[in-house]
Amino acid sequence: MQQSDRFDKRLLDLILCTVDVSYGFDQGFNQAIQLAQDSLTDVKFVQEKKVIGKFFEEIALDTGNICFGVDDTMKSLELGALQTMMLFENIEVMRYEIKNPVKNEIKVHLLNAQQEQDPKYFKDEETGVDLEVVSCEQLADWLCLNYKKYGINIEFITDKSPDGY
Repeated sequence: MQQSDRFDKRLLDLILCTVDVSYGFDQGFNQAIQLAQDSLTDVKFVQEKKVIGKFFEEIALDTGNICFGVDDTMKSLELGALQTMMLFENIEVMRYEIKNPVKNEIKVHLLNAQQEQDPKYFKDEETGVDLEVVSCEQLADWLCLNYKKYGINIEFITDKSPDGY
């Protein structure tokens, strides 16, 4: 490839390594990542593969050190029981702070698009009073702004790699 007339010689300094792959398209790309893993230690897909591998290892060992799902993970965060959070970068959950004007209390609801349509989250069941939305933002955005307060690390997982999908 580097000897080809089509190869721009200005790119020579950027080549980390050359690998031979047996496949084309996505399979070939994933094989190239696997073969070049030692040269790509700082690349996101390699890091993601390690994080997901550790996650599945903990599940297989049944250590009890794993939680998953939005509700369980957020409860663990509030309790200070998390060390690392794997966060799907396209998570479609909104974080609502809802205030009851009668009781003067604020509750947090984590709602997906379907739950956002349910009026029970926005009305007090006892009094029927409409609740006031104090704030509404993507859960991922809120976590990115507040994770340090909880002393955790966040590892982003994408659906662009075979491990994250």
